[in-house]
Amino acid sequence: MIAGLVSVLVLAAVQLAFALHLRNTATAHVIEGARHGARADLGPQDGAQRARELMAGSVPGSGGGSVTATRAVVGGVEVVQVTARLAMPVFGPFGPAGSMTVTGQAYAEDQ
Repeated sequence: MIAGLVSVLVLAAVQLAFALHLRNTATAHVIEGARHGARADLGPQDGAQRARELMAGSVPGSGGGSVTATRAVVGGVEVVQVTARLAMPVFGPFGPAGSMTVTGQAYAEDQ
């Protein structure tokens, strides 16, 4: 009985660790996409494409998610925002359902 409880706790910890790893990796990729799209000679959609390319190689199941990029004003400064919406990873029948959203921003260099 105790082994079953310990197994459930270990699986819950693995689930949490995997979800945090996925979130951190996706966040790094959308930030890099925002930096790429903020360059003076490129646009926000170039940043979204760069984030998609990065996530395709390292984020499992990212093909089902969506990546968008826009220009926004944050604190009076124009930035490029890249946002990715990904499915929440779940092992087995238990775990959080739904999706996660990560956003990266970079100062627009053409301003």
